[in-house]
Amino acid sequence: MRTLPLLLLVLLTVCVRGQEPASHVLAFTHVNLIDMTGTTTQKDMTVVVTGERITAIGKTGRLRIPHAATVIDASGQFLIPGLWDMHVHFTETTRTFPMFIANGVLGVRNLGGKAEDLFRWREEVAQGSLVGPRIVACGPIVDGPEIAASGPAVGVGTPAEGRQIVQKLKQQGADFIKVYDNLSRDTYFAIIDEARKLKLPVVGHVPVAVTTTEASDAGQRSIEHLGSILEESSSVAEELRHWKSAEVKDGDYSAIPRNLAARGTRMLDTYDEKKAQEVFQHLVKNQTWQVPTLVTKRSLALIDDIVQAEDQRLRFIPASLLKHWSPRENFLLRYRTPEYIPYNKRLFRKELELVGAMYRAGVPFMVGTDLSIPYVFAGFSVHDELALLVEAGFTPMAALQAATRNPAVFLGELNSMGTIERGKLANLVLLGADPLLDIRNSQTINGVVMKGRYFSKLELQEMLKQAERVAKTGQ
Repeated sequence: MRTLPLLLLVLLTVCVRGQEPASHVLAFTHVNLIDMTGTTTQKDMTVVVTGERITAIGKTGRLRIPHAATVIDASGQFLIPGLWDMHVHFTETTRTFPMFIANGVLGVRNLGGKAEDLFRWREEVAQGSLVGPRIVACGPIVDGPEIAASGPAVGVGTPAEGRQIVQKLKQQGADFIKVYDNLSRDTYFAIIDEARKLKLPVVGHVPVAVTTTEASDAGQRSIEHLGSILEESSSVAEELRHWKSAEVKDGDYSAIPRNLAARGTRMLDTYDEKKAQEVFQHLVKNQTWQVPTLVTKRSLALIDDIVQAEDQRLRFIPASLLKHWSPRENFLLRYRTPEYIPYNKRLFRKELELVGAMYRAGVPFMVGTDLSIPYVFAGFSVHDELALLVEAGFTPMAALQAATRNPAVFLGELNSMGTIERGKLANLVLLGADPLLDIRNSQTINGVVMKGRYFSKLELQEMLKQAERVAKTGQ
């Protein structure tokens, strides 16, 4: 009768060992190296990883490979740094984390969630007890007394309250402070000042009471969704700032998108290139990072076409969440009006043009998806965002740097990550085709190295199967 327990013990031992690296030393040989420093692709290279670090890089055949190394023949393949998604929201890890890793997304910045969950997951990933991307997080969003943010948020109404919440979040372990739409001017600037004293970056939306230029000059480190740049670039910016809000009567929320369409059309009709360049100059001077989340903007603008298309990624989405994504159910979509739908499509095209113009002006960018929005998929949508940046005018190299090198610069950690150089952390993605030739090749993932641990293509496929199983159970 002892056979079954013994068998279970053997299986458990195998499973535990299977979660450990096969070797402390890895060597990729004959690989095409795209190190993300901006240099051209280095062909037929060998990259050696010892523990969690890159310990040697050189020409294959000339570089000595340690005898204990696990050698991976990467002939015809391309090695890039691990990718980051710098704007996500997630509330579970069993489904989303496998999706991130299988797509080469090895770092995420969560811009709003339950502090106790996010900070616990952050610690578990750092300790290695949870397999997932590195997490930087803010905890709850900081908004005005009338909270506009969805999800975990705190409302503050005075500068003193603003300073207090910054201090509290710092004590709780927040990596940064996220600000939102309804903060008053005085409270916003008090938050910026207090965060500066505590060496906490401030990121997020540009409050309605503040201009993008003011936010940039004040020191806000990153602006999400392009802030109010189009508004500030209008020849009638003051008119737009004082535009009367929609009145919702008897629960008819369609008044809101109707008013947004009227105001937005006026904004687009009065776009002034000269004023836009003045805004860009502030963003460049202050190095105010932009996270445009174009994939979310596309989803909301083109939702009627998207829901009609076949998408294999839907198998990773629980039925309950897919129902929430429906234009008939989702609050962001269900009240759209005949005026709003074509306006939002026009807005999306203009924002693509705007991103291209900002890139040419030297404004710094990072990749983010705003995961939580309908038809935005964990991990997968990072590759969609890369393609949209290229469509906007980025070179493939610049787009990839926005997901690799630039997040490292933003986090102040370029000395340890973001590029493939000796001494840096071994967070790597092995691709089957050249992403500099076609950005869509970023999706041809054959392997991933996360803190020195190698995941083969087969293991990554198993991760996706796990995510699919979780989705089917509705968890």
